[in-house]
Parts: sequence; C-alpha cells; structure tokens
Amino acid sequence: MSALDTSAERRYHKTKSPYFMPQDVIEQNRLDAQAAAIVEMIGGAPCIAPVQHRWDVSKAVDVGCGTGVATIQIAATFPTAKVYGLDLSPVPEAVQSMASSNVAWAEGNVLDVAFDTSGDDIMSSEIFVPDNLDYIFGRMLFLGIDDWSSYFSTTYRSLKSGGMIEHQDLDWAFYRVGTDECLSDEWEWHQAVLASAAQVGISKSAGSDAAAAMKAAGFDILSVQRYEYSFVPSSKTPTSQTMGRYVQAKLIPQYPEILGKILGAQSIVGEELERLTKDCLRDISSEEGICQRYTVTIARKS
Repeated sequence: MSALDTSAERRYHKTKSPYFMPQDVIEQNRLDAQAAAIVEMIGGAPCIAPVQHRWDVSKAVDVGCGTGVATIQIAATFPTAKVYGLDLSPVPEAVQSMASSNVAWAEGNVLDVAFDTSGDDIMSSEIFVPDNLDYIFGRMLFLGIDDWSSYFSTTYRSLKSGGMIEHQDLDWAFYRVGTDECLSDEWEWHQAVLASAAQVGISKSAGSDAAAAMKAAGFDILSVQRYEYSFVPSSKTPTSQTMGRYVQAKLIPQYPEILGKILGAQSIVGEELERLTKDCLRDISSEEGICQRYTVTIARKS
C-alpha cells in the first residue's frame, strides 16, 4: 500500500510521479465536483468511446482513478466485466465499500510497468499484461505523466486487438471563449508556470498532443473532440457553465497553494510569488467564458 506524505495542513501522495496535488478530503471533494462538471461538459456520460454497447468487454481499467467515481460508472456500463481503478494512493474507503463486485482497486504508477519483469502486484500481474484489456480510460492525467511515449506504449501493448483507449486531458493555455485567441501567452506568471512544469517533464498540451503520441505508439485514431473547460461561466458555452462554477468555487481557492508548489521549484518565493499569484487570480477570472481546452481522443489497437 502506498504511503502518504503528511503535513499539518494537507496530505500528499508519496510518489516519484510529478503529481503534486493533495490527497485528502478537501481534494477528494474537489475531484468529485470536477468529475461531475466534466461529465456535463462532454455530454452527460463519463466516457464517449463507442464501447458502451459492446458485449465482449471483459476487462477495463480507469487509470488515475482519483476518488473512483468514473471507475464505478464504467463498472455499471460493463456489469459483466472486471473493471480496475488504478491510482497512486488508495481511493476513499466509502467509495470502495459502495463499489460493485466487478470492481477491483489497485495502487501504483502505470509508468512503473515493466513487461519483462514479473511482479506480484495487481497492476503488473492482472492489469498491464500483454493483450489483456478491452478498454482503457484515462482522465486528467497531465499532472502525473512525465513520459507520454512510455504511457501510450504500455497501454497499446496491454490492449487486445480491437481494444480501445479513451484519453481525456487538458492543455495549459487560456483562450477567449469561442475563439482561437490565446490570452495566456502574455501572462508572466503563466510562462513561469510552464517553465517549472517543463523542468519536471509535465506537458503543456497533454490533451491536444495526445493523438500524435497515440499514433506513434501504433494506435489507429478514431476521433478527436475538443471542449472548452471554462474558468468563468458563460452563456456562450452552456454545457460548461457547471465547470465555470466548479472552478470558481473549488479550484481557484486552491490556486495560491498550487502556485506556491509549482513556482517554488524555481525558487520563486516571497514578494515575487505574491505578485505573480495576484496577477494569476486576476487573469484567470478576467472575462466571461475564459477557458482552457479539454480534448477527448479515442483510439483503437488494430
């Protein structure tokens, strides 16, 4: 079982992954609110891959399952399949207790999978085994994956022929609603964040770059769909209004702590950090509908 870093204020995953978000009740509540907002944004279901009516799905995995909410939804979609929820740390006990009998939970980092080395953990012995899975789901992995080539190579090898992968992820840039006008190119704090993220291998465009990375791993791309992940609610994007309200209520209050962690890695502290944080909070709520881009890429193994 994975250990957790603890402090007087927040708890964090103990991991080699670059993932820096907390692992506590506050964060679990945020993740659940985010999950609900994403589902509304993309059309009312957690998954949009054309697998819902396939009778032959016997094994599926939710990578980076967080609180396990999507895992339980996927298990309900495939009641006869074995559905695994994989995360860096345990999902909440309350979620585990309410999960159906076809759900199994696992802890680990998918980037640690080594096909040429035997392991007795569930991740290595049951999930990521060659030609084993029918469906792989991953959502908002951009903070935890620092080697996308390895990730998509592992997922490709683990899928059966005909199996599908659904990758849902976010780019870091901010746009004016309904346009291709990037607002964040001129933001000093944003450029500092991107520089810090690059130092630890975090992609600034894990959503929009996914199709190319998946194709390089051998996948056939079936579809790419883009959505506006609103930071401020807007009547121009009605399906993202819940997202905007979630961001304002649950995510932005955590931004000072998030920026402290990201920019602190570049020794940006004190008055400079305070100034950049103030600029950030102003910019990300500066106009109605300001958004990041959320991309859903669906692919299949031939």
